[in-house]
Amino acid sequence: MNSVRILLLAIPLLVGCAHEHVLHVTGAYPDTPCVRRCLDNYVSNFSTNATNHFYVGAVHGGWGDALVYWKEERTIMDYCELVPGSEGAEPEAWHHDLKLDRDTVDTQDDIEGSTYLITHRLWVDWMEQGLSRGREYVLTLEEARQRSPKRKIRDDL
Repeated sequence: MNSVRILLLAIPLLVGCAHEHVLHVTGAYPDTPCVRRCLDNYVSNFSTNATNHFYVGAVHGGWGDALVYWKEERTIMDYCELVPGSEGAEPEAWHHDLKLDRDTVDTQDDIEGSTYLITHRLWVDWMEQGLSRGREYVLTLEEARQRSPKRKIRDDL
């Protein structure tokens, strides 16, 4: 029974260690109509920058289908491709974002079991992988809002 307890306590530690080493950008994410729609929607609803640079890289061993580095906001986001015919569901493509300094800490020990923090070094590694291997998208706020008008989450808000 004690060995089962020890194993159950060790699982979160093993997951945290795997998280540090398994996620790698393997190349540019395919230039699909969905990723373009989702980026337009994201910029339209969450950006105040006149111009936005995104680097979208396919990942192996990660949260979703791609890691997206948003240069102006110093943010890394995970992206999951939506199923065909899911127009209007673009916000569902984004699941977690990691902003430099807000969601990063100096050491693995500083994470203290949080699933919302990573080390600065890991964040920089992912950013560098996105810059070197990801597909670049440059979107202006004006064009993004023309293609994907800013919307409320619910019409009654």
